[in-house]
Amino acid sequence: MIPDVTTAIRGSAAALGLALAIGAAIVFRVGAQARAPAEVASELDIPPIPGNVARALSFGFRSLLADFTLLQAIQLLPARHGDMPPEAAGPIDRRLSRLLEYSVDVDPQFAGAYRFAAAALPHETMDGKVYGALKAVQILEQGLRERPDDWHMGFLLGFLQSYYLRDLPAAGRSMAAAAKQPGAPPFVGLLATRLSAQGGELKLATSLAEAMLAQANEEATRQEWHARVAALHMERDLRTIEDAAQKYRESRGLPPRSVHALVTAGFLPDVPREPHGGHYVIEADGTARSTAAERLRAYGLTQQFEIH
Repeated sequence: MIPDVTTAIRGSAAALGLALAIGAAIVFRVGAQARAPAEVASELDIPPIPGNVARALSFGFRSLLADFTLLQAIQLLPARHGDMPPEAAGPIDRRLSRLLEYSVDVDPQFAGAYRFAAAALPHETMDGKVYGALKAVQILEQGLRERPDDWHMGFLLGFLQSYYLRDLPAAGRSMAAAAKQPGAPPFVGLLATRLSAQGGELKLATSLAEAMLAQANEEATRQEWHARVAALHMERDLRTIEDAAQKYRESRGLPPRSVHALVTAGFLPDVPREPHGGHYVIEADGTARSTAAERLRAYGLTQQFEIH
């Protein structure tokens, strides 16, 4: 009996000691929390390890880490409202871009993160200012390098370059890269040639259109690319006429009255044949046009965004 009583007493003492220790810990914790400074929210909810280092240390779980940071970005996006002033939206924009950068640094093949960046980062204000477009372009440029097999990369990058930056030559090149990938819809190639034509990249546009024409199997598609090749030849002629008209004006001090006047004065070797059956005319401001077809244009460039 005595050993049993001794054991019970020792057990009770141990339990009492444990209870006192827990109570003391609670008291100290409450006191420490009361004296602690207010918690400061981290501006960037990303792991402390750089993305490229985390990729090497992820032991095959990099997709999981990339998914996690993308999910954080998706959850963050609703915090930015359309009528939010730039000083309030700025911290959200920076955090959002950093999360998406981290996601594609950890997993450079993560197509979903690139696509989300193109949609989520750029946003416009009522006074014509655009925020996040440059960062989105930077991320999509990486996407095009890492995933050239995914036509969405070049398409989204080309859209950002053309719509926000008004860099039509770069947009045409990005769209052309997208159009050459398997699964790309026909409109991507047509848009690529339109952007390249307006941006002055006629060789790129014509070579792409001719390649698409050679690959087309359906008659309707072949006719569409035949028409695009003709439109590009017309654009080439119009630019040649406009260059000659500019030289004529600089030499004579007045604009040419017709394309024939350019030929007579030696600024053009001959009158180009309009591929649609019409003819070319020169406007008073020196621009040229066809009487049978409209020029290839993707955007009216009167509106310019202020990029921040």
